[in-house]
Amino acid sequence: MDSLIDYTQPDFDEQKALNNYYRLLGNPLQFNKRIQEKYDCIIACNHNAPSYFASYLKGGTKILWIRGDMRELDYKQFDENTSQYKQVKQEYDMQANVLKCFDAIAVISDVVQQTLEQLFGITENVVKISNSVDCEKLDLLSQEKVTLPDKKPFTSLGRLDYNKNQILLLKAAKEVKKQRDDFMIYLLGEGEDRPKLERYIQENDLTENVKILGFVENPYPYMKNSAATVLTSLSEGFSLVLVESVMLKTPIISTDVGVAKELIEKYHCGDLTGYDEKQLASILIQYLNKYDGCKEDFEIGTEYDLKTELKKTVDLIEQSMQKSSRNSKMKKLPYPEITLHEDELDCHQIQKDRMYVLRVMKDGVPYEYLIHRRSSSDKLIVFHNGAVAGGNVFVPIFQRHSWANLLKTSCVFCMDPTLYLNSFLQIGWGIGKNENYYLENSSLILKKIIEKMDIRLEDTAIYGTSAGGYLSILMGIYLKGAKEVADNAQLDVRNWIFKDALDSVITFSFDNIGSALNYKERFNVVDAFEKHHYVPKIYLHVNLCSHADNSTQLVPFLESAESMSSIQEYHNMEVILHFDPDKGHNGLDMEQAIQFLYHILEVA
Repeated sequence: MDSLIDYTQPDFDEQKALNNYYRLLGNPLQFNKRIQEKYDCIIACNHNAPSYFASYLKGGTKILWIRGDMRELDYKQFDENTSQYKQVKQEYDMQANVLKCFDAIAVISDVVQQTLEQLFGITENVVKISNSVDCEKLDLLSQEKVTLPDKKPFTSLGRLDYNKNQILLLKAAKEVKKQRDDFMIYLLGEGEDRPKLERYIQENDLTENVKILGFVENPYPYMKNSAATVLTSLSEGFSLVLVESVMLKTPIISTDVGVAKELIEKYHCGDLTGYDEKQLASILIQYLNKYDGCKEDFEIGTEYDLKTELKKTVDLIEQSMQKSSRNSKMKKLPYPEITLHEDELDCHQIQKDRMYVLRVMKDGVPYEYLIHRRSSSDKLIVFHNGAVAGGNVFVPIFQRHSWANLLKTSCVFCMDPTLYLNSFLQIGWGIGKNENYYLENSSLILKKIIEKMDIRLEDTAIYGTSAGGYLSILMGIYLKGAKEVADNAQLDVRNWIFKDALDSVITFSFDNIGSALNYKERFNVVDAFEKHHYVPKIYLHVNLCSHADNSTQLVPFLESAESMSSIQEYHNMEVILHFDPDKGHNGLDMEQAIQFLYHILEVA
């Protein structure tokens, strides 16, 4: 996938890029349309926007890395009557909903893990993987020579901005100078607060004790030769600077953010300070008193080593993928598979008394059929899937496949490859891709398969409920002579009550959404009848207690069927009304459906 924002473009328009970014952030369908590939594992690099985008993708194992401080989402810190409360509450609710999508969450510090639990109550599937340091490279860079004054140095490394809060360090320096002058504080970094900090230095006579060095490509010699590394941030997700300092045997003085407390408590490598300049000044003086240029040896081990992070990361990905695979509702069914190209179908011998998946490739699209040809029966029932709850379809789905062992007849279960267009889809109606009509292709391939099964179309019934009923009716147009049984079926998918489902299919089926208007026969059975001048034999089961099916499907269908013209071959349609308040949109149960299919196929 191309970058959402590419600053390297020669004609880069930042405002236009940001507008497109936020449009995609608020439109999962449009974002998913950009994703052509399917992934085994999807990793969000942080909460907020990265986690939202990752949650839109329905396929694969999902892992979230939380690298920032999530306390920004604590809406309870604001007055509930303020706009700030409402905005943060909305962001919190969005994040809480998104967190449910991930199979595992990696946090980079104890603080992040505690915040995740306190704010969202999440404790399961959480793994701590600290940010890491390339120790060998760090040691090499720290040996570079730099010129230092004849004063005891402190280093503060980070962007000069409100959050890094360097003004606290300058106020502490002012307090220290009241007692002694033998110290130097280096501020390494750039940012919008630089002018304000420079003014404070000038106005408080700190020019000989504080130096703003700006961006320094190699800050480690300063850090290595300091009495301590100082961090005064208001919030941090981790703060790699503190780990690097301890790796260089330089103590740390830090506010209680990121990994600071964790390091200090485990390795006794420094001191925490509050947001009070006098307290910080007192700690700085303590370090001035004991600093003699010798380094302490902090036994920090390998927890923050690059190799450790790499191993933990690989382990988390592998374990999460294995676990989500075990928990997946849509596992590959345990039937043998045969894959061949369409031109090889004529040479394929249909196996008898053995269930197997036949995959026929046509123009790069897999058309899949689960076949059970009983040698004892020349009657055939063809099944179509309805909606697949949750989407995320990576393997062929054959709903009702367990019925095969109960049936006296031969049977074929059909998979709609439209669902493979994007893992976001839960339903496809056979619509296909652009001019490539998958249901038509599937029907014509199945017609060849039935011929090779040596079964007459007149001895075939095609069955489905809901979207599967819609597919069954349309397939009957191509399999002339077969009987169609549709149970609470969609008849005009443009009227289906779940508009998002239709929008999703149109979005992923057509590169130009307006092209869908050219194929009205793919969305409405009456339009399909009129295009092909043919109406198959249909048994339409409808529950009178399903208002959605009656008002949006059955009644409009009957009204439009009244005015059908140019039908050259017409078979009767039978509407069979049921009254079952408990079932609603749910159709016939298994025993009722099988008995009806036996009835129309004259199976004893």
